[in-house]
Formats: sequence, C-alpha cells, structure tokens
Amino acid sequence: SSGINAEYGGTPLSEISAQFPGYDFSLVTEEEWWTTEESHEHLLERCQAFRDFLLARPEKRIAVVSHGRFLTVFTGEDKSQFNSFWNCDAREFVLSTDGTMKQGKVFLRVET
Repeated sequence: SSGINAEYGGTPLSEISAQFPGYDFSLVTEEEWWTTEESHEHLLERCQAFRDFLLARPEKRIAVVSHGRFLTVFTGEDKSQFNSFWNCDAREFVLSTDGTMKQGKVFLRVET
C-alpha cells in the first residue's frame, strides 16, 4: 500500500503502526481518525478533550506537535485568522489548572 488513503488523505492506524513499530499508538482509538470536513463545533470539542487530556497528565512540560489550525483554536491565538501559526513554529504556552492558557516565548519561527 502507498500509506496514503486517496479518498481522505490519511493513513489507517493499522498501516501507520506497522510502519512505525517503535511508537505507541495506544491512544488512537479509531482505524481512520480523520475527517474530510470538520465543523467548528467538533473542532472546539476536540480542543476541549485535548485540554482535559493535558491537564490530567502528570508531566509539567509537554511538547505538542500539531496542525496550525488546531493550535490556533486550541490556544485562542488570533481569532481573526484561520491559522496564526507559521510552519515550524516553536512556541511556549502555559496551561493553568483552570484550563486558561497564556503565551510565553516564541522560540523559533521560520517565515516562508
């Protein structure tokens, strides 16, 4: 298989876990977890679920790698833009136990 689902542009869990056997995919609960279109309400639900997940973690420093649109909504960054993150942005955010978030430093920004 090519590793790409032509209809949706994603890779099924069974394929990606076979390609990367050293990684833990135990938190991925569905074979195909992507959608072709996502409502804003669903995106907000995913952001809240991820916020809850992070708050339940015992670690105090967690690196998050994601798509810019998700991070824009998740962090509450510039709401006037669809995506306020550059490719390869590295930013610091502080997530308080009450679920609020504030931005710290911008460590790296590659402007293209």
